[in-house]
Amino acid sequence: MFKALVCIFGLLGLALPSLATVDGHTHVYLVVEHIQSGEYFIEKAPMIGCYGIAKGPQLVQFTSEYKVPSNIGCGGTAFLDNINALTCAEVTDSEEADDFDGFKSVTLNISKCAAKENPDFLSMAKKAAKMNFASKKGPFSLKLLK
Repeated sequence: MFKALVCIFGLLGLALPSLATVDGHTHVYLVVEHIQSGEYFIEKAPMIGCYGIAKGPQLVQFTSEYKVPSNIGCGGTAFLDNINALTCAEVTDSEEADDFDGFKSVTLNISKCAAKENPDFLSMAKKAAKMNFASKKGPFSLKLLK
């Protein structure tokens, strides 16, 4: 009996840390500026990683660089180019939803963004935030600090 209990608790000790992270192949919605028109739009991008909370990957990637191959097929040297228009921003606060499936609110400081007064940029940031962070249950709000 004692050996069985030790085995059970030992297995629980190994299993519990894995419950504290979210491993996976997921996606994030990024705000991207079109290189020819200058208009802003939302791009769905793949992500793979290990993060502590649901929607954690999206929270990290929302304002981080997302580099893609550039200059392919133009005869020049290929390089990586950042497509995320929100790298100028910073997530300063977030509140998880009651169901832990997303967030109730996210606060985004866009004071360093050149497009902080551009209505198209602001609209896409709000839409991408909702697509990334909103819980299936309950409201979501994005607070923008200019």
